[in-house]
Amino acid sequence: MNTEMVVLPAFCGMISFVIWAVVNAWQRRDRFRFVSEFNNRLLDRLGSTKDFSDFLQTDGGKKFMDALTVERGLTDARDRILRATQTGVVSLTLGLGFLFLGWRYSFANHDTFAVLGTIACSLGVGFLLSSGTTYWLARTLGVLDLEPGRASRQSLVR
Repeated sequence: MNTEMVVLPAFCGMISFVIWAVVNAWQRRDRFRFVSEFNNRLLDRLGSTKDFSDFLQTDGGKKFMDALTVERGLTDARDRILRATQTGVVSLTLGLGFLFLGWRYSFANHDTFAVLGTIACSLGVGFLLSSGTTYWLARTLGVLDLEPGRASRQSLVR
């Protein structure tokens, strides 16, 4: 098999990953800057402790504090589980595709596709097992049961 058949897709994948990482970091930086500016403006408008306490007593203040504490943790846990599942499915599909190519077409050195397919399938299965384990642990610990303003089922049982 020609080295171009392995090097070119690997190079394109590497360039795609670098672009994704840069764009993702840029979006996170902008989001962090926006939240920081919003919090600074909010604190500037609330001149005293009494104003801040009055703000927290309103519905908007309660929603603001819930958004900062509970929902952020839940969203992160669910997003991580879904991201691991998505990565696992894509890696498993890629591995099966490589294995199919190695089986279907006869190249001078078709073992490369078998090796790449086995590695990608192993990574996919690993990501799927990881997301399944994380989901089970999160459900067992009651992390996914929490809703803003409600206690978990585990804490209600005790």
